Formats: sequence, C-alpha cells, structure tokens
Amino acid sequence: MMNNCYHYYEVLLNSKIDDQITRDQVAALFTKVDLSKMTTIGRPLDLKYVTNKLIVIIAFLTFAFVALFNVFHGETNYASLTNGIRTGLLVFLLWAISRELDPDKEWGAFVNVSLALVVIIFSGTSSILPFVWFLLILRIVNHSTGMPAGVIDSSLVSFIGIILSHYAFFIYGVLTATGFIIDSRLNDPAKHHLLLGTLTLIASALSFIEKGGVTFTYSLESVLLVVLGTLLFLPAIIRPEKLESIGDRTGKSLDPARIKSARIVAILFFCGTGILSGEVNQSLIIFTFCILAGNRIYRIAFSIWQNTCSNIKCI
Repeated sequence: MMNNCYHYYEVLLNSKIDDQITRDQVAALFTKVDLSKMTTIGRPLDLKYVTNKLIVIIAFLTFAFVALFNVFHGETNYASLTNGIRTGLLVFLLWAISRELDPDKEWGAFVNVSLALVVIIFSGTSSILPFVWFLLILRIVNHSTGMPAGVIDSSLVSFIGIILSHYAFFIYGVLTATGFIIDSRLNDPAKHHLLLGTLTLIASALSFIEKGGVTFTYSLESVLLVVLGTLLFLPAIIRPEKLESIGDRTGKSLDPARIKSARIVAILFFCGTGILSGEVNQSLIIFTFCILAGNRIYRIAFSIWQNTCSNIKCI
C-alpha cells in the first residue's frame, strides 16, 4: 500500500510527467486503492451518478457560502474556513444518513438537504461528530455495503459512541451497544458484536456513574418536533415498501429486516435526544427531524405523483 501511495505521489508531483499521461490515467491510479482492505462499511462516492455529483456540488457551495459569509461579517479567516468546512460536511452527512434510511429513493435525500439548508440559513450549523456516529451506527445495522462490519469499523464506532456518551449525552453509548446487539441477532452478523456491544454498554454505564448521572432537559418545541417527526416516519417502520437496493460490494439484495432495524435505531436516537435533552441539543434535534421528515415527505409526494400519472393515463 505504501509503495502504491509513493508511486501516486511521484506521478502527481514530478514536473517531468509525460504529456501522454492524461488526467483520466492519473485518476485511474487512485481507483486502485482498495477501500475494502481498510473498511467493510465504507461506501465509495461514485461521481458517475448524477445524485452523487449533485451532493458534492451542494456541499461545496455551502462551504463556500458560509466561509465567505463569515469573512464578510468580521470572523477570522481560520474561523470562517472552519465553519464553512463543518457546514459543508454537515450537509453531506445529512444526505448520506438519509440514503442509509431509504436506499431505494436516491432523490429523496435532497428533500432532507433542502430542509437542512433552510435551517442553516436561519439558525446556523451543528456539531459534526454526532452525525458521523449516526451514519456509522446505521451502516453497522443495515449492512448497506452487503457486508458485516470489520473489527476496525466496530472499534471506531464503539470509541466514538463512548466518547460522545461521556462528553455529550449517555444515550450515544446505549444506542451504540444497542446497534451492536441488534446486528448480532440478525442474519449474517459480525461475530464480535455481541461481546463488543456488552463492553460498550458497560463502559457507558461506568461513565454515567462516574459523572454522577445526568440532568434531563427538554423543551416543548423539541417534544413537538419529536412527536411530529415520529408520526411522519413511523409508517416506514410499520409498513415498509418493497426493498429493491443491493449491497455495494456483494451485489445481493439488502435485508429488509436490517433496513427496518436501522430505522428503529434512528427513531430511538431522535426520541431519546429530543425528549431527554432537547433543550441543550436543539440543533441536533432539528437536523435529525429534517432527515426523518424529508424521507417521508418525498415518499408521500412520490406516491401522489405516481397516482396522478396513473389517473392521467387512464383518462
């Protein structure tokens, strides 16, 4: 791997590169880096797909707009750049999480992104790490790549969950352990997840005790958002539609039970943070609401569009 990376470095930086080497050939060198050797839940972003290109463009424009906006309002260059990067990454993560919850409807994720952009304009951005954790725990459960998580993937998710449990809110540790245990009970599980889930739960409990418990805070607004978001998203769990997507790496159909379980984890996260800590996690709750609401709004709109087209054809 190191030899390959050194070769890529030489190709890119050597001022005597042969004119016959095109940009496509250089890009092809990078595609030889096998992501599967480092992670089993990492999903490559193939820019051949229009939706993937579009989210990259939207995330970049968001970064640029936020960074320039901060500069013009007197922020330092470093703060402006940091805020821009964080907001651009947030938009991308919200899109990616939506894709994990509803892999069949690739355009549906942009409803979530649109809602999030409105929130960003009026309320600002949010912390990134909780959404990184959210994305990874969903992939642990739903096997969207078609493969169970490897030891490195699981260890990373466990570490992030414990850190967030200690420094943010205890529910991260509980749901990390829950995700591992759920995976261990479904088809094609990662064999180490039952043990790792138990250890993660113990570590989170020790952190909870060491901190002397937590103070539960909530607001009426967060509770109302939880109720509305749950009502909108619950049909995706109770009456899921037929699943057509396949695993990125196996080419086999995804397991409907796993997609349903991932949606349950998402609802638990939304309800837990919204009801128990909504007052101090308002931005987190709002952006999570955008994910769940955007998912269902698109499904409803798509269904109405299909029925309208069918009626027109009948006429």
